[in-house]
Amino acid sequence: MTGTAVLYKENQQTVILRNIDKSVVEQIKKQCGWDHCICNVDNKEVDYGHVSHVIWMDRADIGD
Repeated sequence: MTGTAVLYKENQQTVILRNIDKSVVEQIKKQCGWDHCICNVDNKEVDYGHVSHVIWMDRADIGD
């Protein structure tokens, strides 16, 4: 299942991931609060840095 995730970073920035698989969001949730939130997106390792929390929405068209 794909949808939209909003990552809230410690520096009060947000990162919006559209059309992201829910399994990736679960990886991110497990790493919230760590200095490095690392997961695989499209067969590439991505480091989102420190993520304080993440919200999942099952719609991929949010923000259109």
